[in-house]
Amino acid sequence: MLIPLGTNRPLARRTRIVPVLIALNLVVFVLQIILQSSDPQLVERFLNFGQVWRHDLTPWGPVTSAFLHADFWHIAGNMLALFVFGPPVEDRFGRIGFTIFYLVGAIGSGLIHVAVSNHPAIGASGAIAAVTGAFLVLFPNSRIRVLWFFILIQFLMAPAWWLIGLWIVIDLFSQTFQPNNGTANAAHLGGYAIGISTAIFLLATKILAREPSYDLFSILQHKNRKRAFKAASRNSTPKPYKTESKQDPMVAELAARRAQISERLTQGNVEDAADRYLAMVQYFNDDPKYPTTMHRDAQYQIANHLYQTNQRQEALDAYQALLKDYPNDTERDVICILRARINANDLNNPDAALDILKNLIANTSDDDIKALAQSELDAIRSKQE
Repeated sequence: MLIPLGTNRPLARRTRIVPVLIALNLVVFVLQIILQSSDPQLVERFLNFGQVWRHDLTPWGPVTSAFLHADFWHIAGNMLALFVFGPPVEDRFGRIGFTIFYLVGAIGSGLIHVAVSNHPAIGASGAIAAVTGAFLVLFPNSRIRVLWFFILIQFLMAPAWWLIGLWIVIDLFSQTFQPNNGTANAAHLGGYAIGISTAIFLLATKILAREPSYDLFSILQHKNRKRAFKAASRNSTPKPYKTESKQDPMVAELAARRAQISERLTQGNVEDAADRYLAMVQYFNDDPKYPTTMHRDAQYQIANHLYQTNQRQEALDAYQALLKDYPNDTERDVICILRARINANDLNNPDAALDILKNLIANTSDDDIKALAQSELDAIRSKQE
């Protein structure tokens, strides 16, 4: 058994909609328990009213069914998945966009269930499958912290593409060979399809800005650039060089270290890449003759990893190095928020955090970022009073 517990994707905005959805589901479930203890026939009528069913399809059924659950384990599993995968998707879609997307996922998956099954259904799993499908496209290489029950109980960090892909395969197998297993597998598959197709459409049309090092499009572009670079290297003719010229051994050392870091990132070994990056920075000690900032995607990925693994001072330095070399980076606002949080919460430097947030508020054109920066600024000031 694999139980997801969290992801390594940092958030730029505070999660608002996911806690509201979880709270609504829990309130409805508590109401079901109360009704069950006082009037079992009333709770049965309540569930019949809200379920989605081919033979009694109501206009509200595809939505209301997503807020009803059969038992404790049903709602616990669904809410845990929403808690893990919902915040990063809400962060990318925005609060209004995520709310609309979640409801569309609930309605679409419910109607797909109706189209293929004769059985009534309740549960948020179709809508949550849409969320995880979108997560798969937006963050395929993100790591999911998983509690694994197999002989021994242990924690693992599983790639998102592997874990979510496994769930899709299980639902496909169940729907194909055990269609009457008591689980709405078709609703799950429909939800995955809705989430995947929505995320791909938004990224392809650039309605949703692409996020280097994370989303599927950026990863594929990076791989294409890497293949093109290798092909160009194979086909190029080495230029003659003067044997008498002496190369600075430190330059050669820097190039070798940077190449090793890039290779580890290409292999997906971010932890080792980050360790090597920190060793490189320490070795060259900020000597301007030997720049240690990696190319943009690599630097961002390493800085995020350092932040997620609570190496906050190192993360701050890595983020600042990124902004120094890439001052107009598309994720500048997000990075500024993270820098402010590190200074205020981890390094006991609220004045630096206030300066970052004031500058961000004055220069950003993103209303959500401006509101978030203002709330962070107000929180720091309240602590100082």
